[in-house]
Amino acid sequence: MNLWISGVRRSLLVAGMSIWASAISAAALADAPIPSLDAPELAHGPFSSMHMLLTKTFLRFNVATIDVRFDSDAQAHFADLASGKSYSDALGQQLAQFAINDEHAVVQMRFERDVGLETWMGVVRDNLDQARSAGLITRELQDRVSQGLPQWFATLHDRGYKKGDRLLYAVKPDGVRTVVASPEGRVLVDREDHDQGFRRVVLASYFAPRSDFREPLLQSLFQGAH
Repeated sequence: MNLWISGVRRSLLVAGMSIWASAISAAALADAPIPSLDAPELAHGPFSSMHMLLTKTFLRFNVATIDVRFDSDAQAHFADLASGKSYSDALGQQLAQFAINDEHAVVQMRFERDVGLETWMGVVRDNLDQARSAGLITRELQDRVSQGLPQWFATLHDRGYKKGDRLLYAVKPDGVRTVVASPEGRVLVDREDHDQGFRRVVLASYFAPRSDFREPLLQSLFQGAH
């Protein structure tokens, strides 16, 4: 009986420490500034950023603007590859590889209209499928992210995304931070995943072949500094 009680106490202690650590982590995120395209670890000037407007042509409305800013290593690779050249599929393939493997980047999607959470998750899952088909992520990682979306974005279940909301990904060497902020700056979602697989998922989803984002983003590199 004493051994059983000791085991229960140890389990409760471990659980309590885990809850405490989660609370500390959540508090740290709450105090952290929202990810920014002007973060000091990111580059500026030509070949440092990409921009696009996502439009559903058959319905003739704008869905979102997407901006991606990279670090100086990626900027140097982009400049070496693209300076003085015109965009081509072969060049795009090389640029996409450096974009996907960049260690520091911020992706911002600003919604231009209201979008339901289910609709958005459908788009994310389509992009995950394209990334997996291209060999950029594994089936296990695809399934883990796809199944986790409803839980991770549960606070948006009824609300969805509203016009002016920003979805931000801060990609770092050891993982990714995801933030959803309202036009007034209210943080609706703030989570951090210390998993290199999740970090790769974000950029692979945007730059996978046949993604709605890949070519417009890559081509924007050739349109001067952003």
